[in-house]
Amino acid sequence: MPRSSPSSSSAQTPLALSNSVINSTARVLLPAITLLLLSSSFLSRTVVDAEPLIKNTHTVYGGGCPAGCSGHGQCVGQKQDGNVNKIGHECKCHDGFTGTTCSLRICPSGRSWADPASAVQTAHADGVECSGFGFCDRATGKCACRDGFEGNACQRLKCPMGDNNFLVSEKCSGHGACMTMAQAAKEINYDMDLFTSVTYTNWDADMIQGCVCHSGWTGHDCSQRECPWGPDPRITSAKDEVQVVDCKCQDVCTGWIHLGYKGDNTRSIPFDSSAAFVEHELNRLDSIEDVRVSMPANMACTHDGSAIKIEFLRDVSRQRDYQNITVNITYLSSTGAAPSASVHTNGIASAYYPDVKSQKSTKVPMECSGRGTCNAGGINSGECSCYPGYGPASDGRGNAATRRNNYLDCGSVRTDFNWTGITCPKVAPQYGGAADICGNPSAHTACNPNTLACQCDTGYEGGACEWLSCSRGKAWFDIAKSASLAHQLAPCSNVGKCSRTSGTCQCDALFEGNVCSTMMCAKNDSYVCGDKGVCMTMNKLATYSTTDGEYNGATYTLSDTTWDANKIQGCYCRKSMSGNSYQWDKDQLGNDGLLDQVAFNTYRGYYGFTHTDYAGYDCSKMECPRGDDHLTPGINEIQRVRCSATAGGFSLTFRENTTELINWNDPAPIVEQKLEKIFTIGNVSVTYTNQTAVPLSGGHGSAKGLCNTTYADIEFLTELGDLPLMKVTGSTLVKKIGMSDLASVPKINVTESVKGTKENIECSGHGYCNPDIGMCVCDVGYTSSDGQGGLGHRGDCGFHYTETQVFLPTYELEE
Repeated sequence: MPRSSPSSSSAQTPLALSNSVINSTARVLLPAITLLLLSSSFLSRTVVDAEPLIKNTHTVYGGGCPAGCSGHGQCVGQKQDGNVNKIGHECKCHDGFTGTTCSLRICPSGRSWADPASAVQTAHADGVECSGFGFCDRATGKCACRDGFEGNACQRLKCPMGDNNFLVSEKCSGHGACMTMAQAAKEINYDMDLFTSVTYTNWDADMIQGCVCHSGWTGHDCSQRECPWGPDPRITSAKDEVQVVDCKCQDVCTGWIHLGYKGDNTRSIPFDSSAAFVEHELNRLDSIEDVRVSMPANMACTHDGSAIKIEFLRDVSRQRDYQNITVNITYLSSTGAAPSASVHTNGIASAYYPDVKSQKSTKVPMECSGRGTCNAGGINSGECSCYPGYGPASDGRGNAATRRNNYLDCGSVRTDFNWTGITCPKVAPQYGGAADICGNPSAHTACNPNTLACQCDTGYEGGACEWLSCSRGKAWFDIAKSASLAHQLAPCSNVGKCSRTSGTCQCDALFEGNVCSTMMCAKNDSYVCGDKGVCMTMNKLATYSTTDGEYNGATYTLSDTTWDANKIQGCYCRKSMSGNSYQWDKDQLGNDGLLDQVAFNTYRGYYGFTHTDYAGYDCSKMECPRGDDHLTPGINEIQRVRCSATAGGFSLTFRENTTELINWNDPAPIVEQKLEKIFTIGNVSVTYTNQTAVPLSGGHGSAKGLCNTTYADIEFLTELGDLPLMKVTGSTLVKKIGMSDLASVPKINVTESVKGTKENIECSGHGYCNPDIGMCVCDVGYTSSDGQGGLGHRGDCGFHYTETQVFLPTYELEE
């Protein structure tokens, strides 16, 4: 038996229209059918062959459900006229499927990249299909992600690409690892300068990815070789880092201790180990470059207490501040008092040897030790070209290189050089020109005669100020310092290459700004937001956040956890003249006038009132009309206005749109017209009720003035569901004679008389939305309604042809 689709017209289609119905509605259906046939791309994505029908006692296929739920759902009963168990009206889809016939697939969801905040400092909602930066292919259930994003739900920012040693493009140029913020914070890897482990829990922990470079490589994409770093050999007064470990083990002592640095721990160090042994074990650690150990008692732990003096001769990182040594005495025991140990830093002396003092390092690591130009030997060479009189090598401590320590870092002062008349380095600027910057007589104030070092003005860098520096912005990716603290300042925000010859950032394709500080809004047809929306930061988007069409007061401002408030941008798509659109005034717009053209008529097609909003991360998609499912009982919302006045007027605001002035004595038809003029109201019915025995001046019925009735009921005919109350604004009403003038007695109020219970669902639950054209493709037997169950121009599939008959084999109706 051949498989059928929801749009199949074969003889086995379970639903059929009578000739009278077809003839009477041909003018409505044929244009839509023609448009659907022309949209072959839509058909290829949404028409999914149904699986063969399998009869069982739990699932009823067929019945009143279209296309037998495509084999991906259960046809269940539906409430209608108080009856609960009518067979075959609604498809209850299996997991992963959706649509009225369960023929469409659901795509994976994740945390939203860019959305209006839902509350104060609350954004990036979870459970958003394709994370809001991709489009779902309903035929396959796979997300087509926006460029620059990856993952089954487009939930991760891609790592930058670069050429490896074989000129083949790969992530992190083949010289680093692509990690999420959470991974980089948690992992310890000394080859990539990952020395601490932090659990990072901010919203972007698993979404922002970046490169962590291998030792010797640098740049946001790990494409640049790193030059050696070291302390300035001219600053002889700089001090090494010294830390002291006290250890005491009384009477008969046994066992060993462990020393650690940056999470890296030594092997077992027996309590009676010598200074040479402790030094050897520390220098074996990947986290330590070179230390010197001395102990007055020449024993790690003694009966009266020992002091282990650890001098850091050179550190592998560029950080000026050293981390503290740790000591573990778990495996140390004694026959006397319990063993003890402690670590002293920042000038604190040993408790057992007062002359053994700790000391904070005052050495500042610098590129090429501040005495050479990096990469002067060629692009990305990672070599230092030393200034005259320095290097080329050192021991990392300002002295000439030794057999053990030999660093090509320009970190030594040559004794065979004639220093007569030499002051600061005279180097031609690398950004062009022949003038010496630091050594130029016209700029002599930039030279420190005591250290023969250059003091660079803002915007310049290098030992001789020969380079131009790039501006810094909050890094998109870096190593977190705590559960919520990350994104510190970095050149080009760590998503672009800094050109040191121009001082400018070359941003990756997804980012913009002079420091690559903001994520671009998506483009469609070469236009930002497809020219159908406005590009806004998360901070700006929050100011237009609404709940049920009304501003909710949400904000999204800069903090540690909301670091992206002014960095991530998203498209605020244009709103239409429909029940969920808004009209903006200059007070809301501010001075930028961004939203002047946001609300406008977005006519979709053959139905006169098929106006919907643009949607999608680039505003290239369109929402479809929404309506009520006629199979479920529901009633319209009615709001009641009570007014008592003899003059003046007022306005009513509904979903941030405000009517013109409504006069105290306006009759019902005029009030109705004024309400229907605003964008957020389609059609209403206004009815006046007078419960007094004696008629008041102004007449009766629709001609009676609004404030001369006991109350006025406003029934919403096109806005469905439980609606927000209208608000009274700009009242100039004058109370009737004899009424209290107390502020607590209102001249007018609005209450909910009847809560609306009609659904407001896409295509009324009886059709498929084609987001490419913003039109519903209705199930067989359904077409556009008037919002009240009758035939109309809403475009919502809310009208059901009652003449449609269901022809089914008898066995398919059995329980």
